[in-house]
Amino acid sequence: MNTIYFWDTEYTLRTRSVPTTGFNHFCPGHLAWMLALTLLILVLVPLYRQWSNHRRQLCRRILAGLLAADELFKYGIAVFVGDFRPSFLPLHLCSINIFLIIADAIKPNDHLREVLYAICLPGAFFAMIFPGWNSLPLWNALCIHSFTAHILLFVYPVLLIAEGFRPRFCRLLRCLPWMLGAATLVYCLNQWWGTNFMFLAWAGEGNPLAWFEKLLGTPGYLAGIPVIAAGCWAMLYGLPKQRSSFHK
Repeated sequence: MNTIYFWDTEYTLRTRSVPTTGFNHFCPGHLAWMLALTLLILVLVPLYRQWSNHRRQLCRRILAGLLAADELFKYGIAVFVGDFRPSFLPLHLCSINIFLIIADAIKPNDHLREVLYAICLPGAFFAMIFPGWNSLPLWNALCIHSFTAHILLFVYPVLLIAEGFRPRFCRLLRCLPWMLGAATLVYCLNQWWGTNFMFLAWAGEGNPLAWFEKLLGTPGYLAGIPVIAAGCWAMLYGLPKQRSSFHK
């Protein structure tokens, strides 16, 4: 296990011209993180269903607190190595979902929960399947942060469903204008800073959007976003019998 790169970011590794130290998708280390997520769900969901409302609320707030600490840890690393830059700002979709989770943990809100169900849940799932931080070594602080944060992002909406939250597509439609407005703002900031928040500037590598980029180029690959979203929402909202298995 090479710990020399533990505090590096992908930018400091690139600046130092470090030989390839990242990990491959579905390598043993990647699969171990996915197994950890699966085991956490299998253990936590049955317990969560048995707990009182007060204990459930405490659990959600602990998860929100862990996510906040995880995000602050990321900023601390960037400052520590002297490499804080606009790309570390919390404008990635998953970072925005952290703030939504914190808001819901403080004061539950069905519209926030709808976004967490429709956006955060599939987003965290795809991030775990196709991690975009695989240029980092598995034994790296930011790599560990990315895996743990996305595990928590996936677990939180799963617990909401286990508790009895009932998603409604009509509620999601009411949230869409706000979501599109946020995406438009992020797109403009990407043009200004040269960043790639929400994958709105380029597709990245090894994810479903990269497949669209090969076919349609840039920015044509952006047409893949509504296609992928429609497929996810068809599964999340179009299979009520499967969804009901999460309810008490």
